[in-house]
Amino acid sequence: MLATLRQGRYLALLAVGVVLAVGCTTAGLWQAHRYGEKRLANSELRHNDRATPVPVDGVLAVGRTVGPEQRFRLVAAAGAYDRGGTVLVRQRQVEGRVGFLVLTPLRTAAGVDLLVVRGFVPATGAATQTPAVPDPPAGPVTVTGRVQPSEPGMDRPGLPAGQVDRIAVPALQQRLGAPTYGGYVELVSSTPAESGLTPVPPPDLSNPAGGAYEGQHLAYVVQWFFFALLALALPFVLAVLDQRAAGPAGTDDGATVGVGDRQPTAR
Repeated sequence: MLATLRQGRYLALLAVGVVLAVGCTTAGLWQAHRYGEKRLANSELRHNDRATPVPVDGVLAVGRTVGPEQRFRLVAAAGAYDRGGTVLVRQRQVEGRVGFLVLTPLRTAAGVDLLVVRGFVPATGAATQTPAVPDPPAGPVTVTGRVQPSEPGMDRPGLPAGQVDRIAVPALQQRLGAPTYGGYVELVSSTPAESGLTPVPPPDLSNPAGGAYEGQHLAYVVQWFFFALLALALPFVLAVLDQRAAGPAGTDDGATVGVGDRQPTAR
């Protein structure tokens, strides 16, 4: 076997196998790192959704964007709704229906607006029509909401009055003309309670961080390490197969013919 492996073609094949194995191992280690990151991110988001609500000022601040580790965090706030600041967020789906998210700023005692998605209303006509929505509760209100980051991008020009394409906090802050927390919340509960709107469903926590599932990353780890072993084993497997095909050394067909066994040649 060693003599066979010393042949030039096997040495070249082994060198190629080592290079491939190094590449596959590197990819496997990277996927193992991604698996650890995804597990940690999913664990943090699930914890945020189960944790006891905290005051909004402990999580959000004016001019500070919401980081991935703050998504789904439950916060509580008190204040009064600014009915005139209500906007409808277009092209959203809840329970398979297309419609609008109803977003209203809550003016807190600190004078800062908290953007609250109070619920959902289905579209009842053309996209240019603004449906009637129930007013928010009047007077002092206490809300608990799930934190979400500001959505990127800008609204398209020419939208109907009171409608927006996305919940872009900086743009809404300019629209309202008041200090606004850097993220928004999806309403979980309210005192007094909301009425006339479809509640926004809780997030799917099977893979809250998005992208590939944890199990997929783990499968990729096994796959890349298996490829690395295969690349290293291939030269040895081919050498064994070549030896078997050649048969015992020094013969053509595996049989040895003695001198005394030769038959005389007929003349």
